[in-house]
Amino acid sequence: MLSGLQTIIGTGAALLLAVACNDGDDTLVEAERVSLEQLRGGDYQMFTTAVDDGCLDGALEALFMPEGRAEPHPFEYPVYIPSLDELPASYSVDFREPFVGMDVTVTQLDDTTLQVEGSVMEAVALEGATGDCVADMVANAEFWAVSSGEVEGTAAIQVNDPRGSEGLCPVFEEDPCSVLLDLHAEQD
Repeated sequence: MLSGLQTIIGTGAALLLAVACNDGDDTLVEAERVSLEQLRGGDYQMFTTAVDDGCLDGALEALFMPEGRAEPHPFEYPVYIPSLDELPASYSVDFREPFVGMDVTVTQLDDTTLQVEGSVMEAVALEGATGDCVADMVANAEFWAVSSGEVEGTAAIQVNDPRGSEGLCPVFEEDPCSVLLDLHAEQD
């Protein structure tokens, strides 16, 4: 059940959340960003570094970070991140079997940030003990460059319309519900 959602969340395409640290006065300081002009386009190894499951009260965390919160989890396939001169860029992203072929469009949000909005995967199998249950998923993400070959980001996956003829779909706290991911990617 969780592997389908993990892939989608990895969805990839656009990503990133600022890495924060405590500067001693309880103020969060965002990791320094670099201009998108410095970012090299190419294949990146993407990792999920944190999960906030708003669908099943934490049950999906194991899908995205199966080794626990302290272990970033790599995506099965590299994710292409375009350089500034390639934007806007539309292409297909593969995360993990059977979640391949997600169409994304990456655009520039500002001088340091890429974004992906409204990427859809329909009828994603939830797997596990859910019988023939499927759901539609919509991914939005923001990524920012922290070096020429490294990005940070966030992704929000909305899970909509769980359905199946066997009546085994989980009951989400809300429909649609959201799974939020913090992501990190390094150029291969």
